[in-house]
Amino acid sequence: MLLPIVPLFIAASLGVNVTDPQGAAVPSAEITVVARDNSAHLSGAAGADGALTLDSLAPGDYLVTAAADGFAKSDPQSVHVATTATANIRLAIAAVRTNVIVTADGTPQTVDETSKAVTSIDAAELHNRDVFTMADAVAATPGLRVTQQSGFGGLASVSLRGLPPQDTAVLIDGMRFRDPTATQGDASALFQDLICTDTSTVEILRGAGSSLYGTNAVGGVVNILTDQGGLPNHGSVLLEGGGQDMFLGRAEFAGGTAHDRLQYSAGLTHLDVLSGIDGDSPARTTSGQARASWRIDNTTQIFARLYAADSFAKQKTSPETAPGLDATGIVNAVPNVTFIPSADNPDYLRAAHFIATAAGITGHPTERLGYSATWQSLITEREFSDGPAGTGYQPANSVHYFYQGQTHTANAQINYQAGHHLLGAGYEFEAEQFASPYLDDANPANNSNVHAAQQSNAVYAQDQVRLLGDRLNLAASFRAQYFTLQQPEFTPATSSPYATQHFAAPPTAYTGDGSIAYMLRRTGTRIRAHVGRGYRAPSLYERFGSSYDSFFGYSFYGDPRLAPERSVSADAGFDQYAFHNRLRFGATYFYTQLQRVIAFDTVPATDPIGRYFGYLNTGGGISRGVEASAQAAITRTLDLRGSYTYTSAINRQPIDGVWQTFLVPHNMFTLVATDRLTRRLTATFDLVATDHYLFPVYNPNTYANIPFQFPGQKRAGLALNYRIPLTDTRAIRLYGRVENLFNQDYYEGGFRTPPILGIGGLQFEF
Repeated sequence: MLLPIVPLFIAASLGVNVTDPQGAAVPSAEITVVARDNSAHLSGAAGADGALTLDSLAPGDYLVTAAADGFAKSDPQSVHVATTATANIRLAIAAVRTNVIVTADGTPQTVDETSKAVTSIDAAELHNRDVFTMADAVAATPGLRVTQQSGFGGLASVSLRGLPPQDTAVLIDGMRFRDPTATQGDASALFQDLICTDTSTVEILRGAGSSLYGTNAVGGVVNILTDQGGLPNHGSVLLEGGGQDMFLGRAEFAGGTAHDRLQYSAGLTHLDVLSGIDGDSPARTTSGQARASWRIDNTTQIFARLYAADSFAKQKTSPETAPGLDATGIVNAVPNVTFIPSADNPDYLRAAHFIATAAGITGHPTERLGYSATWQSLITEREFSDGPAGTGYQPANSVHYFYQGQTHTANAQINYQAGHHLLGAGYEFEAEQFASPYLDDANPANNSNVHAAQQSNAVYAQDQVRLLGDRLNLAASFRAQYFTLQQPEFTPATSSPYATQHFAAPPTAYTGDGSIAYMLRRTGTRIRAHVGRGYRAPSLYERFGSSYDSFFGYSFYGDPRLAPERSVSADAGFDQYAFHNRLRFGATYFYTQLQRVIAFDTVPATDPIGRYFGYLNTGGGISRGVEASAQAAITRTLDLRGSYTYTSAINRQPIDGVWQTFLVPHNMFTLVATDRLTRRLTATFDLVATDHYLFPVYNPNTYANIPFQFPGQKRAGLALNYRIPLTDTRAIRLYGRVENLFNQDYYEGGFRTPPILGIGGLQFEF
């Protein structure tokens, strides 16, 4: 007997019509269509009649947005496609900019549906502000603190809601990006090398994200989304230069072919600073990104992505207390009076590179079922070289510290639409390893190495519910992660107290997350709340880290017995829409309890490893506060985005004699204002202002840290760009930007930051 063949899907089509406020067609509007389960991403340009038809879609739910010059980007429109469907989008002259949000729950959502606090920064804002680094890109985010030592090439890190930098996870296209050789196994060691190359959007989730994104997502997530390509071929070449003998060159290209089944994008950036802050702080970074995706058939898409960077920078000495300083309690930071700022170190150099490759497949075999499988490999290497030159304590001869790491991650996930529920479940495997060779040029007998590796297996599940005509949105997720550890290797083995011991893997991590949002459409008010558990596994360095020094000999900092960091956090707030979506403002109260953390401090005399300093578990702390933010389209040309954050962060046990958490100011204010002064000229002003904060400074006489109170930053920037059309698709854009507009003489934890400087250049667009 022959059984009837039932197709898994029926080919469907979606028509999109884009009009202006008077109902006239908007030709050449850029249209983006994203599947609700993230299994498909398509784009195209409307014809002369303002219409675009996308054929051969898999049936399902999609989000559609449209954008065109002279209009505000449309709100995402939710469309269900069975066999045929039509989306009619009317663009507004002035409205608050909105984007489809992916990071909040791992699948595309509209802003109204998001039940968590998320900020989205799109490519248009990045270009208008003319920012180079990812640190500058996210600096104006509510509740986010960026620290940057010594300007270009200096250590950069981000922290959310008063928590340490290692409690913020960094993602590339939703995949964890972290260096296993970093002290805390996070992205801080590489964040300074992240340049805005071919970046589509940056999304910042504020609040616990461990149940979705695993370790390090205690305080939130920074997700860097690369350009997926599509639309007619387009690109640009940018050349800029300015203060501190800075040069920037960037080329980007994207497009699609074969009826947009093949989409691609690529970008290359080279940033070179020849002089730096004091005229002798060179730094350079070369960053490249490439991505291609192929829609095999109506339901299946594959992709591959490459992201790499190579960097070099001359480093500074660490700040120290002033000679003869005899103080107790908190000391006011006065450069060259109470502390000696970071100084030139002629032979202290940093070289680093990373290469992240990823590939995957997404599919939508039925109207209700979607799946994805991805793989990512991240290879990192950093080298610090130092010698006898420079002030303060220096090694007796040239030495080299190497940090070499690899992380390989495989992820498989399915999504199923069951009525009002979007159910998701997945499995993740991750393998990481690091090695830290130490080489002494004059005394090879002092050479040493540590090699450690571990794997983890995780299962996770999520349920997203949309009820009452999408006014009520709920999400709940759960994750369990299991670890296995390979026996670490030490060279020479006789020098290590760890060599003959057997160590257990970190305990299993269980995390959960829940959120709710309700939209009062009559008043334009959205109420939301979010609660979750956070988790950070101790890094391999925190457990087995060691180093050799010609003066101190072998130093062992790690503790194999370390327990993981754990936290509980909650936030609640509202968002209010007004004046026909030209104003959106809101406020969020947040509370995070760090139940257990890993700190670097003096250890008890009973320590079995015989350490004086090292990593140990402490009681954690509490961070709480309020975020208030607003976005407004003041006129058809002027857009504002601003925020105020109050944060109170304290430790459960005093560190260096103080209870207040270091590097966390109580008050922070941000502002980004963009004004399209004419059809060709755009001006953007950005500002980040904080009050004072505490930071420890090393006292070389007592070998202890002293808490200092540093003044806060008040850094502003002004960018102008003027576009000169050449043809319908080609143009020249002139750029000019002033950094540190108020010329603040600012020290970040004792490291001097750049004074006022100007940058200018031009970009050819095609």
